[in-house]
Amino acid sequence: MKVIFALCVMLLALSVAAAQHHNDITINHRMVGTWTDSQTGQCFSQFEVTITNACNSARVCSLCIGTDATCRLRDNNSIWNVVRLSNGDITLPANQTINAGASYTFGYIVHGTVAPTLCVKSVSFC
Repeated sequence: MKVIFALCVMLLALSVAAAQHHNDITINHRMVGTWTDSQTGQCFSQFEVTITNACNSARVCSLCIGTDATCRLRDNNSIWNVVRLSNGDITLPANQTINAGASYTFGYIVHGTVAPTLCVKSVSFC
């Protein structure tokens, strides 16, 4: 029973620590431009997204950003400087890290004029 209790306390502490790390990562959008395709009449917008590591003591080694239905890319070539997984999540490219206090920028083109909803699903520091 004591072992189970100790394990539960350890898991709770681990989950609290992980939740705090999510607060160390910020995601900010900046609209670069918007236009209407003259052939299709569809509206598109280009966004620059800046991921900032506000943790002053550790580097981000891996990061998973979740998306939802608002992230409707113009096409498969309309996202750069990140990897988009088959489930729609976004990760840093292989061997890409974000130093403590530093930022990393990627971009994409989406349908419409509203910045898609992005959220940090997981982050690993090293």
